[in-house]
Amino acid sequence: MKRRIFHPESVRSILVMRLYFMGDVVLATPVLEALKRAFPGARLTVLAKKRGAPVLKANPHVDQLVLYDSVPDYHMPRRQWRLAWRLRQERFDLAVDLSGNLLSSWILWAADPGYRVGFNHAGFPRLLDYRIPYVTEGSVVEHLLSAVEPLGATAAPVPRIYLTDDERREASAALESAGIERGTGFAHLAPGANWEYRRWPAERHAELARRLRSERGLRTVLSGSESEVELCRSVALQSDGAALSLAGTLDIRGLAATLERASVFVGSDSGPMHIAAAVGVPVVALFGPNTPDRFAPRSAAARVIRHEVPCSPCDQKRCIRPENPCMEAITVDEVFDACLELLSTCSHQSGGGSDA
Repeated sequence: MKRRIFHPESVRSILVMRLYFMGDVVLATPVLEALKRAFPGARLTVLAKKRGAPVLKANPHVDQLVLYDSVPDYHMPRRQWRLAWRLRQERFDLAVDLSGNLLSSWILWAADPGYRVGFNHAGFPRLLDYRIPYVTEGSVVEHLLSAVEPLGATAAPVPRIYLTDDERREASAALESAGIERGTGFAHLAPGANWEYRRWPAERHAELARRLRSERGLRTVLSGSESEVELCRSVALQSDGAALSLAGTLDIRGLAATLERASVFVGSDSGPMHIAAAVGVPVVALFGPNTPDRFAPRSAAARVIRHEVPCSPCDQKRCIRPENPCMEAITVDEVFDACLELLSTCSHQSGGGSDA
């Protein structure tokens, strides 16, 4: 396959592919800003999984979203061909694949853009015109930005989520209905995580909520997916009234708007952690089997708590040590102290910021 030549002056339409989880889409937002800055007249389309795409709503750098429903689409070649054909009709001048797996590499090839840039995870280098070496060290955000730097596209490595005034009003109304008055500070805890071994024990979340209430006068809001409703209910019951649960009631946009109102966020390496950092909330990030060097928020308003163990990082799908030492080693005292430090040093005001 003949490698094509990149002509930046001819770029009028761009496709960016990010077929990963919600947090991964958040971490890719600086790439979208960088491309829009470098090619301000180009129409930018993002192909993302249906589950994670809502974080891109209202993003001023995105002109079109194409959703990929990974459950049926992954197993149905006819639907994959239909998607590829739809993308091919757009006649993109430039396509950037930030996923680099076999599926995204195939879609990129089938869409037949004018110039193809991407990571070569899948091992099919001939499908790309420009290959970006995949590295396993350093910030993921900076690594993603390295995919577009050769195109002359740069931006600060700061993920952002953009909210609307209506979403902020709806979040305030939901919080007031739950007993959190407008202008009142609160802590936001996310006890769940997609990976079981990233979870901090529920009873420690409850103890943290009790201490924040008794020693700082802060109520705690719990959030989680529909599958985490029982987990959050358990934390709320153990907190003796210090925490209230909104688990299962918030979509991604509602979660982001609710997080923006919080005084501090506490959670493990997860989508909610990345959303909290992207809306500017002080974050206490609890890391276990994954590595904070790659995924922790890069912000003065973030504190990372992690204890080294010989077997970390790992595949996170199983634990060779049944006591799960990664997360069990994190104490309530050190998380509480990190919260106090952020509450005393950060100027984040509950109630929301600009949606510009």
